[in-house]
Amino acid sequence: MADTGERLVQIRRLRMWTQARLAREAGVSPTTVSAIETGKIGHPHFVTLGKLAGALGVAPEELLVSRAAVEEPARLSMGWARDSEESEFERGLEGASLESLDSLSRELDAEQERLQRLYGEFPETSEQGRFIKRQIREVAGQSGSVKTSAMVRRNQRDAVRRAARDRETEVSDPKREPEERERTY
Repeated sequence: MADTGERLVQIRRLRMWTQARLAREAGVSPTTVSAIETGKIGHPHFVTLGKLAGALGVAPEELLVSRAAVEEPARLSMGWARDSEESEFERGLEGASLESLDSLSRELDAEQERLQRLYGEFPETSEQGRFIKRQIREVAGQSGSVKTSAMVRRNQRDAVRRAARDRETEVSDPKREPEERERTY
């Protein structure tokens, strides 16, 4: 199966959609969905990918990007968060920029809300209900981890700014007592 087909299957199954429902929602034929998922259509037309991505609520790039490319810490995304193992996920967060962390945090929050709405559509004791509940727990855990990493990154940034501001104050105010200057570090 081609990377695009694998990604399409993964995202479609997370939504608990059949190929027929995806085809209907995207306005393409079920044969097209099946052919992409099985790799018979290895390079789908960009218009088709746009329709499928739109129906699934993801960026078209998420259907195109291979797993290896998605895992780059600079490109944090929902697809990367879904596909990565826990240790891999945490390593990715360590090397990410604050902007990437904030972006992923917003995506995870939106996904959690979507899953909670979906959870309400199924009986709690059903297999689908239990599956969605597990997904909600996983997304909530990832969201908490991303928010914690962003908080640490902000605290580090603020500490660096305070230290720079204190150094500037020290240089501009030579009358401060040496003892007082030492305390600022």
